[in-house]
Amino acid sequence: MPSPMIAPPFGTRSRFAPRELATHALVLVLGNLMVGVLLRVLGFGGSLGVNVLYSQCIGLSIYGLASGAFAITRRASGLRLALILLAILLGGLLGQMAANLMLRARPRFSSDFLKAEFVGLFFGCLGSIVMFLRERYWDLQQELQARELLRVEAEKRSAEADKRSVEAQLKLLQAQIEPHFLFNTLANLAGLIPADPALASHLLEVLNRYLRASLRRTRAEGGTLGDELDLLEAYLEVFRIRLGERLTYQIAATPALRALPFPPMLLQPLVENAIRHGIEPCIQGGSIRIAAAREAGALRLTVRDTGAGLGDIPGSGFGLDNVRARLAALFGPAGSMEVAEPPEGGVLATLSLPA
Repeated sequence: MPSPMIAPPFGTRSRFAPRELATHALVLVLGNLMVGVLLRVLGFGGSLGVNVLYSQCIGLSIYGLASGAFAITRRASGLRLALILLAILLGGLLGQMAANLMLRARPRFSSDFLKAEFVGLFFGCLGSIVMFLRERYWDLQQELQARELLRVEAEKRSAEADKRSVEAQLKLLQAQIEPHFLFNTLANLAGLIPADPALASHLLEVLNRYLRASLRRTRAEGGTLGDELDLLEAYLEVFRIRLGERLTYQIAATPALRALPFPPMLLQPLVENAIRHGIEPCIQGGSIRIAAAREAGALRLTVRDTGAGLGDIPGSGFGLDNVRARLAALFGPAGSMEVAEPPEGGVLATLSLPA
């Protein structure tokens, strides 16, 4: 009896596309053909055509039965192993019977029959191992995809949590700055009304402008550097009225820079620090200069005062720490803040963020 052949299965699941299934079938047929030719060269069985016929019949039979065993059983189960071994033995027998019918040969229990079963068992086991490894590969792919999906969802939740944290920090910073500023301004306004009604009226007008700008800034989804500078101009004008000749200020920014997007409450804490810790403690007062420039693809903002210097607060405090935290949350390593005391005195605070 000529030698049989079994090619390894290449997939058993409906997940494969028709094109991939066609590729598997072609590989199976070509593999059967090659083994049939190899066995004929080794002198096993009859003619080349007979060897190829038996190889194709036995290979396809075992492939079909083993695929069915994979499809109806659970992974890594004893039942699956038993059914696969049974499928290999039955596939070898059915394949030989099919080839005998095609050749109209009478089946015989001979050494060729036992050899055929042995070859079928060998290649069937080899094919089953390939099938198992391919199934394991798909399982690992699915597991990796599931883990990647979980990672993306976790990053999304983390980003949303960071956004909520930044918003909470912003509200906390506003809650710290605005009541202090408003109470002092209203107290100053109450004192000016009987003493200097005209100046009190001007202060009330500037305060109204500040409150409008502040409300518009906090309600807006985004904002520009120009919006922030307009708010700071009103803020500084209130203090200029309160401090008189002890405070002068200057804001330098081109229209192009004013149009750039800019998060709220990054500059105001620096200006507040310059007034509270720099200008107010000095009897002679001082000046504050806010400047914006674009350097090497970054927006560079400076708040320079000529006041008392850092003193016992070396660039720290709630407001500055909050600004650093918000810069890190909004821009990562691309955002930074530096606070230094120049040799000529005062304080220089520098913000750097992507432009």
